[in-house]
Amino acid sequence: MVLVAVPGGTAASSPRHGPFGQDGERAFGFSHDEVGAAIAATHIGPRISPGAEAALVEATLSAQCWGDVAAARERIATTLPVPDQRARADLTPVAIFFRVIAGDGRGDHVVVSLLAHTPQARDRGGVSRVDATLRWEDGDWRLRVPVPRASPHPDTAGYALLGPTS
Repeated sequence: MVLVAVPGGTAASSPRHGPFGQDGERAFGFSHDEVGAAIAATHIGPRISPGAEAALVEATLSAQCWGDVAAARERIATTLPVPDQRARADLTPVAIFFRVIAGDGRGDHVVVSLLAHTPQARDRGGVSRVDATLRWEDGDWRLRVPVPRASPHPDTAGYALLGPTS
């Protein structure tokens, strides 16, 4: 597994767990297991972030998300940057870790905790944590929105490495 740049951020990628397809800027086709769910969260999340283009955000919300989509649209609409704004280097992960904190990666629902090792988080004494809820629907993972904001976490103990940047 490796980390790759995607619209809006950084995601993990694996020949075994996905993504197995791409439609324009959207990635899809993730394995129905814990690693597939974690990788799906890393791909869908950035594409509905302020760093992604508005058209991609809308397409991703419509096709790959569930929950309070209207609230997610409102949150994103009020924070979208100018399209040519570059991502801050101190927020770019050099490694992403994960663990399942609820549910079953082979079942219908799973909550995956993701840790991003970024220069900014390291300077603050830890890593950045986001817990993502996903459900298996129509043969792929969908992300529950709105996604909680990232919070500080002290370390990566109990988490597995999804991938370092190549």
